[in-house]
This record gives sequence, structure tokens and C-alpha cells, in this order.
Amino acid sequence: MWKVLPKFGLFKALAFVFSILLLSTVIILLGDTDFVVTLSINNLIEVSAYSGAASIIFLGIIWLLAKWGWKAIWHIPKLGDLLDKNVCPNLNGKWSGHVVSSFKDEQGNPIEKQVEMEIKADFIGFDIRLKSLDNYQRSTVVQSEIYKDPRDGNFYVSYIFESIVPKPLSTDDSKFDGAAKLSVCFEANKISLVGTYWTNRAWQRDNSTAGYITLRREN
Repeated sequence: MWKVLPKFGLFKALAFVFSILLLSTVIILLGDTDFVVTLSINNLIEVSAYSGAASIIFLGIIWLLAKWGWKAIWHIPKLGDLLDKNVCPNLNGKWSGHVVSSFKDEQGNPIEKQVEMEIKADFIGFDIRLKSLDNYQRSTVVQSEIYKDPRDGNFYVSYIFESIVPKPLSTDDSKFDGAAKLSVCFEANKISLVGTYWTNRAWQRDNSTAGYITLRREN
């Protein structure tokens, strides 16, 4: 989620807050008449110590806000919807949906499977877990991110995954890699993830697969 924020403006805001905190600490110390009169190397050490403490407190507050505190702001009625659409969508939770693959079954029909996805996101990390409900295969997401495309202003979720098929069919592979790009779609008061995926599944047999994914949040 960090990637979607306007970095320059955010850095300026953080620098401003840190400067105020640091300056307040120094003013409190220098406001002591005895401290000013007896200014010495020991006083400078004391200023450094308090400044260091102020820095640690500042970093701790920022970490707490980035990890959990931001959720309280996103849950404010109406404000949360505004932030979802203009700052960064809160995608935390369980998602369910289906994938339609270009891989064909014995009757020549595209294979469709029900899947579940769990997203854990904050301004420090972004993690995705994906699995098919038939237990035919299991996937591990190796890398994932959410970003805003400046060309169209839309938010996207992209990830690279590794899949394991414990008991593959004769026409399948036991292991393959893939990637997906999902668009974050806002529908009334709900959010859905829609997009495509592609893999190197059976590429040696000129049978690489791709497909379409549709997911909606359960809660």
C-alpha cells in the first residue's frame, strides 16, 4: 500500500511533524534558565539524548500508524469510501470467486474452478494467499503488490505465484509458475477484483495456460 502514496508530499509531511517534535524537545530544554547558563558539553549530550528519544518515539508512532492505526481512519463512514477510491483501497479480508482457464477438459470446454483468496495489507507489507477449493493444486504467492497506474488512474493488484499439483493428470505438470494482474473495481458499496492470469504450465508442449479471474470480498 505504501507504493500508491504520493512519496514527495508524504515525506514533506513526515519531515514537518518530526521537525516540530524535535524542536519542541529542544525548546523545553533550552527554556530552563539554569540549562542555558550552564551550557556545556554535558548539556549538548543531554540535548542529543532527548533528541534521540524524540526520534525513537516518532518512528514508533509512524510504525503503529502504518501497521494498524490507519485502519481506524479507513473505517470512518463515507471517509473510508473516499480514501478507498482516491488514496488506496483497503483490500484486507477473505475473497471468493472463480477462474476460467484456457485449459480444456476432455469435452473441450474451458476449465472453471472456485477459488479463495486472503489479503493482508498495511502500509508496511502486502501479502496474498490463494487456493482452489477442489484441492487439486495449491499456490504460494511469491511476490505481490498494489499500485495505482498513472495512465488510467485505476488501482491494480499484481502477484507472482508458484503452484504445486500433488497428483497431476497425464496432461498436466506437477509444478509451474504464473502471474496475475487484477483491476480493483468499485461497485456501489462493494469492491471486486477482476483480471487475467497466465502461467508457464505445460509450455514444453506448447500448451501454456491463461485465464480470467473474478473475486468479491466475503465480508
